[in-house]
Amino acid sequence: MGKRTWIVLLTALALGLLVSACGTNELATELTPIPTLAPGETPALVDALMQAPATEEATAEAGGGEGGADALVAAGEKLFTSTCAGCHGAQDGAGPALTGMADHAATRVEGTSAEDYIHESIVDPSAHVVEGFADIMPKQYGTQFSEDELNSLVAYIMHAGSAGGGEEAEATEEPEAEATEEAAAAAGDPAAGKDLFTQNCAGCHGAQDGAGPALTGMGERAATRVEGMSAEDYLHEAIVDPSAHVVEGFGDIMPKQYGTQFSEDEIANLIAYILEQ
Repeated sequence: MGKRTWIVLLTALALGLLVSACGTNELATELTPIPTLAPGETPALVDALMQAPATEEATAEAGGGEGGADALVAAGEKLFTSTCAGCHGAQDGAGPALTGMADHAATRVEGTSAEDYIHESIVDPSAHVVEGFADIMPKQYGTQFSEDELNSLVAYIMHAGSAGGGEEAEATEEPEAEATEEAAAAAGDPAAGKDLFTQNCAGCHGAQDGAGPALTGMGERAATRVEGMSAEDYLHEAIVDPSAHVVEGFGDIMPKQYGTQFSEDEIANLIAYILEQ
């Protein structure tokens, strides 16, 4: 092969390499580079997805354990005291006593656990009316309380209403309230009183006589109960010291703790609401 031929071949090869290199650069600028990770490193999205199930498990187990159970019982105690203790005290009253309630619940319906029985009794009280008691328990708790609140109530009743819950049951005994000599000076808020009445009093005082005198017309009747005593003073004393004024035909079953449980403002609100009915 002659010298000229070698020159031509080398020139062609050089041009080919140059064109190839240019094409590679142009193509490289049009492609999105693929990121590389250090060995053992996980992309953020994959890592987040892998964390999700663990987070859900932790949330599901948040109420478990000794501390979680204690917190649940404590929350239930607060709810029970403000809503249920008026009818369910240490002894039978307008409703069955809290004392022994969990033990009784375990025997009420064959095949139904105490927890399930108590839960259903709260959300659908007409389903389980204990013999000797009227169907007066409020029917709104199934919608008024969240499932967490219902579970806390059940947990507290199971704790305080069992044979082993004696100390807690004793704590719910109704303290004797001393009669307040002066009626609430400030005018109450009927709207706030309505909320308080619905939560604590409506179970016994409805539109008609039940376990207690009817709410309807209660304010008018209060003005005539004791000569020389205003309706406001009578209602105030009937709330803080219910044994002082037991209406004929009714038992002395009204809870005795309202004088200490409610502030004077709350009592004034209750009275204002009652007087409007």
